[in-house]
Amino acid sequence: MNDSQKTTGSDPVGDVVRAARTSREAFGRLFDFFYPPIFAYCARRLLVRAVAEDVTSEVFLKASAHFRDFTGDSSEDFRRWVFRIATNEINAELRKSIRRCEMLEAAARMGMVNASVSTPLLESDFPVDWEDVVRALVELSEREQSIISLRFFAGLQHDEIAAALEIEPGTSRVALTRALNRLRDRLRVPDNSLHSAPRTDRGDP
Repeated sequence: MNDSQKTTGSDPVGDVVRAARTSREAFGRLFDFFYPPIFAYCARRLLVRAVAEDVTSEVFLKASAHFRDFTGDSSEDFRRWVFRIATNEINAELRKSIRRCEMLEAAARMGMVNASVSTPLLESDFPVDWEDVVRALVELSEREQSIISLRFFAGLQHDEIAAALEIEPGTSRVALTRALNRLRDRLRVPDNSLHSAPRTDRGDP
């Protein structure tokens, strides 16, 4: 955010971000503002509502505890920071094998991917079985899962994804393309090959 934005008040949430450094009430307003998108992101990746609620709460507890380390001063800075925390917490939760089983059971109950997600994600005009998508996603690396989810589930742009994952925007674009290709390849293989253990490496795709 530039100086003119600060002086013209074009970033009212940014005013709350700055106030939150010394005001618990202001941080509470940030919580109210950012809770819905963070919860939606957690719910998309974790599928089990109770787990998503727990993880979202943990995200904001960590944000509050480490707010003094946050160096930004705009709503966009805070958004990127809190999505970074959320991504780390989600990945930590997904490393628990029991959570993966719960996710797949929940995916089976949900049935189909919403067309607004499946069409751009998979380049298909037809609904896709959500369980198959989840099985394919968990076969990708943590970073690939995060990039796809931040782009298609949370709606972040490449510069925001890059900030959340602490990578370069160009790297985000290339990694997203490769991750989507891998996801689509996984959805073309026989179902029984989607039951192997998920990758958890953090290396380049």
